Amino acid sequence: MWDLDVNRMYVPLNVGKHWISMCVNFVTRSIDVFDCEGLRHPGAVDPFAILIPRIVKAVQSSKSRQYTVSYASMPFLLNKSSSDCGVYALKHIECHLLGLHFSLVNDNNIREARQKIAYDLWEAAIDPVLIERMAKFTPPMTISSALVELE
Repeated sequence: MWDLDVNRMYVPLNVGKHWISMCVNFVTRSIDVFDCEGLRHPGAVDPFAILIPRIVKAVQSSKSRQYTVSYASMPFLLNKSSSDCGVYALKHIECHLLGLHFSLVNDNNIREARQKIAYDLWEAAIDPVLIERMAKFTPPMTISSALVELE
């Protein structure tokens, strides 16, 4: 059940050539946006505020109400290299999930954060348990019922 079993969802989002991340909170019906450059992206984010309540209503017949969008405040002049926005997007998700302040991730330690993400992915790729599970994975059957129209 949305807002009982699952109370929030984190989403990395590509906006042009830039990565941001969002936290969709099903309990408070809000979307928190994290952008290391402190920019606003209403054209990319606002459609989520309209679409998510419709999806939740379609799968769980609850009240449909548009979600509010807020942008997290970011320290000034992050991502000076202009090439670490993807790392910032992932680390901002991690900070938000763990209740840590965003200022812990900055240009002084973003290179190490990038290396840690790469190492974690490499570790997962050679994990025998994960390899075995992936070898046994069967994709779910596709649903052949009629499409649900979102109002």
